[in-house]
Amino acid sequence: MKKFSIKTILLILPIAIMSSIIPVGSGSYTTSFPGTDEAGRNSYPSGSPQISGPALNKKIPTNDWWSKVIKENHAGNLFNYPLSMKTTNDGLVVSYIPWGVFDDQEPIVVGVSGLSVNQAKVYDFSDWTVTMEWAQNNSFFHTTCGIGMPFLYFTKDAESIARIEINLGTVTISGETIIVEDARNGADFIIYAPTGSVWNQNGSTFTSNLNGNNYWSMVMVPQGETNIELIKNEYTEFAYVFPQNTSVSWSYDEMNSKLHTEYQIDVDIKEGT
Repeated sequence: MKKFSIKTILLILPIAIMSSIIPVGSGSYTTSFPGTDEAGRNSYPSGSPQISGPALNKKIPTNDWWSKVIKENHAGNLFNYPLSMKTTNDGLVVSYIPWGVFDDQEPIVVGVSGLSVNQAKVYDFSDWTVTMEWAQNNSFFHTTCGIGMPFLYFTKDAESIARIEINLGTVTISGETIIVEDARNGADFIIYAPTGSVWNQNGSTFTSNLNGNNYWSMVMVPQGETNIELIKNEYTEFAYVFPQNTSVSWSYDEMNSKLHTEYQIDVDIKEGT
């Protein structure tokens, strides 16, 4: 009996160790690294994720539209559609590139005064949004954006001054808002500071203490719209509603081949109702 038991263990043990194919329905997956292809691709990601804040306690996706931010000190060609973005030492470059990739032009650069950070990190993310962080000493600047969202949402520390550099387009200050027409490829943008804020202009640079607040936002106007003032007033309702978490859930009706998807956004209403 002992010999039989020993032989049985010796035969089964190598099979258990080598087994790495897990069947799932009609398919399967492997629990061991399959190796790179002939060109040396598909290896393990090099380096460590460049993350901070809540992202430190989350599993980091490596195949999202913003995943370059976790790997590179500054990432270009971030397309969430409709916006085109890249990170720099001075903050977030916002543009509109309907085809191709980023060039040297930086139509609008959003950040805070004195910002010079050689690495933007992923601060937080949810199912279809990401928050990027520029942090130095006791100051910070955050940008939240989401796939398919025309708005960008900005927050800062209590002491820093909001700063926007506008290098292309026609600029009009209207109360607490800034309208930028034809910033790039015909795209128009509206920047919303908190109610009562004042923008101060020095050449192509606009700054504001945001009336003592720490938030502001920016939206790309739908293409083809010509009455920017009307859009500005209509979008005020949404400009101060910041997404905090986004989630997607779904159910599949196999009998009728129907997929039901539900999208949910938890929000922080900065002002208004």
